[in-house]
Amino acid sequence: IEQEPQMFALAVSNMILRGDGKTNLYQGSCFDDFIFDKIGGRANVGFMNPPYSQKGDNLHEWDFIIRMLDGLSKNAIGMAIVPMSLAIDTQHSLREKLFKEHRLEAVMSMPEEVFYPSTSVTCIMVFTAHTPHDNDEHHHSWFGYWKDDGFRKDKVLGRIPKSDDAWNNIKKEWLVAFSNKEEIPGFSVRKKIVETDEWTAEAY
Repeated sequence: IEQEPQMFALAVSNMILRGDGKTNLYQGSCFDDFIFDKIGGRANVGFMNPPYSQKGDNLHEWDFIIRMLDGLSKNAIGMAIVPMSLAIDTQHSLREKLFKEHRLEAVMSMPEEVFYPSTSVTCIMVFTAHTPHDNDEHHHSWFGYWKDDGFRKDKVLGRIPKSDDAWNNIKKEWLVAFSNKEEIPGFSVRKKIVETDEWTAEAY
């Protein structure tokens, strides 16, 4: 579901070039229930970079994340890269709503300048859809300190790998640690958390 007409046209063009057309593409707001109901519950993976909150709008990043998770099939995985402020704002009212319906699997703290030249500090959150967070009293969320991704900052090219193998090697290490939910001193930790806790590796 794409609200901006130009972006919708680009998406349709991209699909047409790949021989599909506009299957499952809708122009409008994802908060329009009439449109949302057409696709809700059919996807088994969600990945998003939600609009970051702006003064004057009535929607928060949590609104987009919850909407994405609501639209996934049961036990599907939903991921979002968001401002670190969401992970440390322990009192936001939508956190309780989120935990009643979905489970936080992991949060990874990202490099400080991953969106260079933007100064936004971000993290990636991973959820299981339609499984309440407290459904399993033994569930522990995994927190990764993913600050060094093997990239350096170049004035012309932006962020580029320090060497040919730097990013590939680090990516493999990250994926193995995440898949196994490994606890590695200074890098990752598993914690049983509630909605009023900070959701960052730094906190633990």
